[in-house]
Amino acid sequence: MNVLYARDNIKTIDKMIKANMRIAESVGPSYFNYLNNIFQKIIQVYTFYSGQINFAVNSGAQDQNIVKPMKAVRRDILRLI
Repeated sequence: MNVLYARDNIKTIDKMIKANMRIAESVGPSYFNYLNNIFQKIIQVYTFYSGQINFAVNSGAQDQNIVKPMKAVRRDILRLI
């Protein structure tokens, strides 16, 4: 899970989620079959980033450079689902 914490990896994950959103829009209902395959993994990523954001906020961390991209990924996951 430490791999998910690297800033470059967060941006890459966000790009993949956004690409999936565009594919879902263009393919339509047929995309649900693929979404069923990746749903559990997407939820795990969402849960991980939610926990990291909560930890950063509760500990008073001022590292907004890492929290802001995590929030973007979390938001995009909700849009995808």
